Amino acid sequence: MLYRIKTMHKMKKIFTVVMILSISIQASAQIKAVTEKGDTINVYENGTWESLNKIKEIADIESTVKATVKVDEFENSKRITTENWSRFGKNTIGNTISGSLIRVDELTVFEISFTGDLGCLSEYSTKMKVKLTNGEIIEFAQLSDTDCGDYPTARFIPLTRDQMNDPDLYDIMADNLNKLKQYDWDTIRLDGTEYYTDITPNSSQKVEKPEQFFRQHIIAADRK
Repeated sequence: MLYRIKTMHKMKKIFTVVMILSISIQASAQIKAVTEKGDTINVYENGTWESLNKIKEIADIESTVKATVKVDEFENSKRITTENWSRFGKNTIGNTISGSLIRVDELTVFEISFTGDLGCLSEYSTKMKVKLTNGEIIEFAQLSDTDCGDYPTARFIPLTRDQMNDPDLYDIMADNLNKLKQYDWDTIRLDGTEYYTDITPNSSQKVEKPEQFFRQHIIAADRK
């Protein structure tokens, strides 16, 4: 009887080890891949896949940003401008950015000022990339004239230069604006003609939640 119990116990241990090995083999039978959008996924042998960017959407927020509206009766157009957020982001050496939103009818741009030297902010080559907390990166192209001053200012549209020539540019812009409204920003990269800088949120008494810059300003404009 004792021999029988020991044998059964040994068989259970063997079965458990086999099961663990089986699970380990199945778990390793997968391939990591990167999609066109830059998302990392696991691809399994059975053809299914799983995203590794499992970041939950941020809850809806209330915007405290003030926005003004001007209607041009001759051109039949509406212009919305939000208040400026001063120094809502800074780089590792203390240079800062400030910004606001400008919307004319269906076109939305962000006016950004920088307090450092990047060479120039060029209408031909400067771009701004915004990394969101869900891991996505939205690229902006500069629309305004080149500024080579000590504190350059430029207007950026949430489209790449190639997308600006796309017949569906307004749909692409609406999709990018929706993402910017849905998630906080994590890092902003601003490319000048000579240098680039990476900027992170900078909280202050005037701007308590700088990571919500895009969200709050878009929400304020949407209310008008």
